[in-house]
Amino acid sequence: MKLVCGLFGLENLYGGDITSYIDIAKMAEDFGFDSISVTDHVVMGKNLHKYPFGNFPLPSDSNWYEPLSILTMIASNTKKIKLATAILIAPLRSPALLAKTAATLDTISQGRLELGLGTGWQEEEYHASGISFKNRASIFWETIDIIKKLWGANPISYKGENFEFEDIWCVPKPDQKDLPLFFGLKMNDENAKKIATYGHGWIPIKTSTDFINEGAKKLCEAFKENDREEYPRIRGQLTTEVDENGPNLNLTIENLEKSAEAGLNEVEFFPINFAQSPDDLKKSLKEISRNFK
Repeated sequence: MKLVCGLFGLENLYGGDITSYIDIAKMAEDFGFDSISVTDHVVMGKNLHKYPFGNFPLPSDSNWYEPLSILTMIASNTKKIKLATAILIAPLRSPALLAKTAATLDTISQGRLELGLGTGWQEEEYHASGISFKNRASIFWETIDIIKKLWGANPISYKGENFEFEDIWCVPKPDQKDLPLFFGLKMNDENAKKIATYGHGWIPIKTSTDFINEGAKKLCEAFKENDREEYPRIRGQLTTEVDENGPNLNLTIENLEKSAEAGLNEVEFFPINFAQSPDDLKKSLKEISRNFK
């Protein structure tokens, strides 16, 4: 079982200092976490009530730092911990620029990048970026196709619904010959087939074991149909349990067995749910590591 430390919100335990992510990542690395992850919003609009997964946790004017920039900072101050996005809204970046930025980061980190990719939910981000929200799925999959091709043998030419170019080189290549791609998408048959073609795993947005199990079965079947012998990497959260004092880490950890049986093989914790201070954070990371390693 791989362990991922989600950095979302943890800077607030340090007065909002984003460079605190360096020390937190080092701490997670020392405790044996496999990866750290950062989240993404390019801009925020006012219609937070449209968030499809419950109450959005922050107001519109909250800080959202660019994930690949943050991971570059962390990469320069750590040695072995993997660097993940959960998730990066891929259609908001041009395919060529995303391919170049990701390859550069993977080179700087000596092969530690893990890209979690999705389409996001917020229409305003697409409007502000001059990109069609209606066509986001088509743009997303063309983006994935292009970056994979740009990381391969060059030059490449491409003609799709949204992008077209001829004889393009993109160098340097990622350090990893097969850079891990995770997809934070609804698991239907079409997406399962595409993930099995392009990627390595799935990031389920819900913690329900039924939800994970249903999606995992679809993805495993798609992997088999695509002649892939490995089990897909399924990276998700455990259901957060609460008691009379609020979120309870130990009760949450007890959900591991059920989630693993449902198909989860990588667990992403967001310690901000359980920590109120830097000391709490250290204790939480230590406790999580103790139960998983």
